[in-house]
Amino acid sequence: MIRLVKLLKGIKNYFLEDGNPVDVPQSKSAIQLLEEAKKEWQCAREYFNNVSDPELVDYAIFSVQAAEKRYEYLLKKEKQVNKEKEYILKRNE
Repeated sequence: MIRLVKLLKGIKNYFLEDGNPVDVPQSKSAIQLLEEAKKEWQCAREYFNNVSDPELVDYAIFSVQAAEKRYEYLLKKEKQVNKEKEYILKRNE
């Protein structure tokens, strides 16, 4: 029972500060995620181009591939969402 009370107080304190609601951070927009993924991909490529230690080459390759796949996935999802929005708008005309 004491643990439950502590948990509830913790939750209350997370959402309220001095009795006032705390701004809960909003999730990032799809565009922001895409921009971050693109930057991550560019940084991974830059790292690959500059890596000199042979033991880090595999890591650099995997980093580039992972960043590229993430960017492609987010781009594909954003295109799907836009197509769905266009379809809904055309249907409602």
